[in-house]
Amino acid sequence: MNNKSSNIINEVNLDAATAFNRNGLWVALLIMLLGIVLFSLISNSSGQGEGPLINKKAKLHIASTDTDDIHKIMYLADSEWESIEHSNFGISPKPHWFMVQIPSNAATDQRLIEVSFANLDFVDIWFVDKTHEQPVILSQSKSGDDFAFMHREIAHDQFIFAIPDSASTLSLFLRVETQGVINVPIKLWTEKEYIQYIASHRVFIGIFYGFMAAMALLNLFLFVTSRNIITLLYAGYVICVAVTLASSQGIAYRFLWPESILFQQYSTPFFASSMVFFLSHFTAKLLDIKSDFYPLYNLYRAIRIVIVVYIFCMFILPFSAMVTILVPMVLMVMFVIFSSTIYIAFKGNSIAKYLIAAWCSLSLSSFFVLADSLGWISVKLDLTYLMMVGATMETLLMALGLAMRFNAQRIAAKQAHIKARENKQKAMQAKKELMRLQIETKERLEYAVDARTYELEIAIRELNEANHELERKSAIDALTGVANRRLYDKSVLAEARRSRREKTPLAIAMLDIDDFKSVNDTYGHQCGDEALKHFTAILKECIKRPSDTICRYGGEEFVVILPNTDLEGAALLMESVRAMTEASQLNCEGEMIKFTVSIGVATRVISSDSESELLNAFADKLLYKAKEAGRNRVMSGVF
Repeated sequence: MNNKSSNIINEVNLDAATAFNRNGLWVALLIMLLGIVLFSLISNSSGQGEGPLINKKAKLHIASTDTDDIHKIMYLADSEWESIEHSNFGISPKPHWFMVQIPSNAATDQRLIEVSFANLDFVDIWFVDKTHEQPVILSQSKSGDDFAFMHREIAHDQFIFAIPDSASTLSLFLRVETQGVINVPIKLWTEKEYIQYIASHRVFIGIFYGFMAAMALLNLFLFVTSRNIITLLYAGYVICVAVTLASSQGIAYRFLWPESILFQQYSTPFFASSMVFFLSHFTAKLLDIKSDFYPLYNLYRAIRIVIVVYIFCMFILPFSAMVTILVPMVLMVMFVIFSSTIYIAFKGNSIAKYLIAAWCSLSLSSFFVLADSLGWISVKLDLTYLMMVGATMETLLMALGLAMRFNAQRIAAKQAHIKARENKQKAMQAKKELMRLQIETKERLEYAVDARTYELEIAIRELNEANHELERKSAIDALTGVANRRLYDKSVLAEARRSRREKTPLAIAMLDIDDFKSVNDTYGHQCGDEALKHFTAILKECIKRPSDTICRYGGEEFVVILPNTDLEGAALLMESVRAMTEASQLNCEGEMIKFTVSIGVATRVISSDSESELLNAFADKLLYKAKEAGRNRVMSGVF
């Protein structure tokens, strides 16, 4: 390396270190702000019921061939069961049986059992009532990754089972068998608590995977545009981290490959090992190990070869053996990468400091998850949150390191440009001219787009207005001009919900013109139509509140919806309608036509959606009582 090149590199390192010191405070504030937001979300979610673990109340029996049957397990003596303090039992080919007592369900809310570890091959559950002379199996269910996702009792990322209602204490028997790690966190929920928990849990999950997807897509776009391999490696690493977590949480099996049982079995070790592959390659490229630390570069290359061999052998050798190898292999690789990064940081590489902070955040969250699952400590949060917080912080810090790398490259390019000032000035002039042309072109294009967009908005607005007018006309009775049956069905449902929400009475009046058939038969259908219009005018004259709704129910039958109206007020109003109808007469083609109306009025404070139909039926029943009592009268009652 000549003196000129050495001077440029020294200047770049000095500028990078200066930039690191200058931006360190802002980076720290950004990370602190992100941490506050993330832990605020976690606290809100965990406060809604994350912690109903019942493992310490459970007992464990590791079955042999002779006892691996529910009909034998139910009769095992207490001495053959052992107490447990944690949920992680390592890797074992033997079936693990768990027994826990479920108290009787005094509440009316449905209760649920959740096994919140998604990577289990077989999860079988029985609910047994042992209060009888012979134990009675109330319900049983089979689940696990060795079954297609569609066969699960409840379609969920984790294993969820409904607890049958029972007036006595139930014995839950849970059988777990898997080739991987046997981790069995058992949680007892009420349906209400679980809905509250899962609502905020999904918010956090969505934010995390949205962030990871955004980072991956951003760097994929950068690779497409710049062909810089380091952005592709970073995108591959982010994707593998996200898919590894999604696979371990059951999200990937539910949404990405719900029918692929074999791929689900291998997905977590496959993407975890691929994650380490991308990480080692990314680190080597980001820190420019090949140029500055060639012996370490050979070590990194050997790591990638080992990982490729491991991925190939994963589909040949026994799965349990490969899972056993995975954890020490990942720990060894992470130790090599972490220690070499510390060494490079001490050599003055500022970018390595970001990577150290990134891996510290992920390692710390991973340690808490491992310690909690082994029972060393008790963490009052969902373990998936800790992993996602660590992964988010790591991804962000690695992105900052990548940005520093790009910044260092920019500084190096700037130093090179200083050595060729004349060429730089010519290039800048050409660039300015190009930018000017681009701006002009962009402005013309934006103007054209704005004009077309404005035209499109006008067309859409006109179409919406036409649709609204069509919808309005479809809800109006063409003859009388009042609401038709279709609009009535919508209106009564809306007012019923309002009554239930505000605890106010809802009144419904069913009105039927007496002997309307004789009007049609005597004076003709034209006069019959005029009679309907005349009666509608009487209704509008008597019923003037904006909140009240007059509807033609069908034929000569009308219905009036009276929100926030008690029985007395509704009956008085309908009596005025009846009296005005009796007193009025219609002149149709020189014939004076008189008619009366029978009315049924019912009120109720609605408490469920079905009661609106019952209230309508009750008002109709009262109407026919009015008919039977001699017509031309109002019959009312509280439903």
